Amino acid sequence: MNFNHQMKNHFLMLVISLGLLVQGCSTPDSPHQNSKTQAQSVVESTSEIVTEELKVPSIDQDVSLYVRHMSAKNKEKFASKEVVLFLEPFSVPTAEAFDVPGFSWMEEYAKQGYDTWAMDFRGFGHSTRPVEMDQPPVKNAPVVRATEAVKDLEAVVQHIKKTRQVDKISIVGWSWGGVVAGMYATEHSDDIEKLVLYGVMHGFSLPLMATPFEAKGKPGEINPQLPAYQVVQFDKAMHHWHMMLDKRDLVSGEAMNAVSKVFVNADPNSSKQSEQSIRRPMGPLVDLYYIWTDRPIFDAAKITTPVLIIRGDLDFFADKSLFHKLTNSSAKQEVVIKDATHWVLYEKNRAQLLRETDEFLKK
Repeated sequence: MNFNHQMKNHFLMLVISLGLLVQGCSTPDSPHQNSKTQAQSVVESTSEIVTEELKVPSIDQDVSLYVRHMSAKNKEKFASKEVVLFLEPFSVPTAEAFDVPGFSWMEEYAKQGYDTWAMDFRGFGHSTRPVEMDQPPVKNAPVVRATEAVKDLEAVVQHIKKTRQVDKISIVGWSWGGVVAGMYATEHSDDIEKLVLYGVMHGFSLPLMATPFEAKGKPGEINPQLPAYQVVQFDKAMHHWHMMLDKRDLVSGEAMNAVSKVFVNADPNSSKQSEQSIRRPMGPLVDLYYIWTDRPIFDAAKITTPVLIIRGDLDFFADKSLFHKLTNSSAKQEVVIKDATHWVLYEKNRAQLLRETDEFLKK
């Protein structure tokens, strides 16, 4: 497929996706969670590891955050460098993006002795959904921006530090999760042992993605009519993955199927949507619009912690200039994985992602 034809198909898919933004959705049955930390619930236990789920209150009132935790069964004490929190991407908006059966980053690291955690930001996965997400999408402005997600992250970091009695933890942020991690790191370097930014965006020009979200006839201005959230099916949401793959044999059918099941499970209300679609808050796409028009939403020069930038060579979402903007990081490293996209975690070269990250965390 030639590039021009590929771009035409891409624009067509964006138009289809934008059409999905105005679909209605059913109202969830469950009310907002209370503000108290709920007891851990063991959801799986093997001879090697234990997986637990819990809810942690955010800084904002009436926001309860889903947290997934996995560690070695017979290990209770961990050093700061062994405690790792994973932050979800917008494309697979759930903590379970890091625990996809057969492709679990959390499980592999837990077996290596890490204490692994993952969280859902508000509006994502099994955390509290803003009330606007119970209403028709077009009735409200986009919800859940990175500034709000930073509050959620701060609450979970403090919970983990207290639970594990450590002064710092390491954070792995993927895609928009990496944007939130970077923003958090500018103000909370004392809480971070090491920072891994996987497939992350910061500030660069990507008209391909930004243009569909602009106000009509007003280049550089975001569309003021964007809805509160979108309703999207897995195949539509993964269009850019297929675009980056461009028919390369980098991902198995088994992997794609496993990811699709986790994707659908990212919204407790998905069974009520057509074609098992899920709701995703539109706030992250507002953040990304500014990023894609070279207007960063945080100052990378304020990050002082050690940072690993890691991305696939086929990932056109990842910001190739970010490494050079980290002018005050105490240490920095960049790794580009050959034959890998934004979703390398589920692809054939995933071992390098896990190995390079492990080596960086243990340095």
